[in-house]
Amino acid sequence: MQPSEIIQLRQELGWSLANFGKYFGVTAQAVLKWERGTARPNDFALAAMIQLQHKLREAQGDKQKQQFINGLKRALLTGGVLALLTYLFNEKD
Repeated sequence: MQPSEIIQLRQELGWSLANFGKYFGVTAQAVLKWERGTARPNDFALAAMIQLQHKLREAQGDKQKQQFINGLKRALLTGGVLALLTYLFNEKD
C-alpha cells in the first residue's frame, strides 16, 4: 500500500492520525511516517488497511459506509484488536 493510499484511507474514514494509529496499535507519529513513506506498516496493519480499503469500496452509498465505520469503532471499543480483525474479515458484513 502506497503512502498516498494510506492518507486517502485515513481521510475517507475521517480519522485523525492518532485515531487511525489506535486501530493498529501504533502512535500518530508512526502513521505520519507511513504517510510520508519513511516507514512501512507491519504485516498486521497492512493486511487490515487493505481489507478496510476493500470493504469501503464495497459499501454502497454514504449511509452504508458510515454504518461500516461505526461498526469498526464498536468492534474495537468492545473487543479490542481481535474483535476489529473479526469484524474486518467477516464476509457477512
